[in-house]
Amino acid sequence: MASILDFFIFKYLINTFKVLWKSLAPSRAYSWKTFIYLSFFSWVMSFFATDLVHDIITHCGWLFLIIGVSWATTENPIKIWGVPIGPWITGALICMFLFGDWTGSIPPIALIVWPTLSSVIAVFPTFFDERFRLKVPALQFRQKSVILIGSNMVISCWIQFYFISQDWLEQYPTLLSDHFGKTTMVSQSASQSTRTLRGTVILEFMEPLIVQELENKPWSEVERWLLEPQPRIEAIRAEAAKKIPLVEEDFWWRYTYNIGSINSGYNLQLRAIWQGPRSQTEAYYVEKNCQINQSYQPIVTGARTTPSQTAAQNIAVAQVNCQPISELKSYE
Repeated sequence: MASILDFFIFKYLINTFKVLWKSLAPSRAYSWKTFIYLSFFSWVMSFFATDLVHDIITHCGWLFLIIGVSWATTENPIKIWGVPIGPWITGALICMFLFGDWTGSIPPIALIVWPTLSSVIAVFPTFFDERFRLKVPALQFRQKSVILIGSNMVISCWIQFYFISQDWLEQYPTLLSDHFGKTTMVSQSASQSTRTLRGTVILEFMEPLIVQELENKPWSEVERWLLEPQPRIEAIRAEAAKKIPLVEEDFWWRYTYNIGSINSGYNLQLRAIWQGPRSQTEAYYVEKNCQINQSYQPIVTGARTTPSQTAAQNIAVAQVNCQPISELKSYE
């Protein structure tokens, strides 16, 4: 009984293998399946090769795959909404072959070139006859070819514009806080906080440094500091700038300060002015105000007349209180 069961299982496996082989094996030697199998074989063999031989075999594998997929999608078109997408599949493979790397990342140039290259592949057969001789496309194909290539070139331009915009935003993050209400080219999904401004970040980093510089220091020393603050404020700004990575936007920020008198002390106004690209002619700025007030703290010193006793005295010191940074403003 067991032998009969084994016979039927063996026969079932043989039949399954025949069906699978019939569907996978090329019907003739010169077919798209042959090129795809050659590409797989090339990639397998490349694992056992090194250096130059490895690169040559891998490149051959890519070429076999591109030819096989292009041939397959021509014989068996894949359509979406009635439009064959074979040329765009072939174009994607060519872009990966030309511009890709071994890390698997796709560089921007590959995505930019892909639509235009795919449209050229789509209209390429109309310029050749059955014997692969050049010919002038029929009149009905010329207009379609121009529209197809032109529309895909527009798509390539929009993709390139996207990557350029991303580069701008990486180097000029302040652009995220600008107003784009007068343009239809850019859409803001949400209002950006001034925390994204580089000037805001610098002023925020300057606050603890200023507090450390002046807090609980003798009032006379603080007043001397406030008489000539520029060297120390510039040094504090430079130290704060070291805490964040340098970007091109940093060269477009100008930092100023102003010191004014208040009731029992001074007000130190720090201002960061954006002079880079913006949607309005007026410059933008953010500011932070720090109140430096006089207070008294008791100290204990030894009295000269009675060394065994101490006398309490008060000394004037500075107390620094910084306000939250302002919203992004523009000069009226």
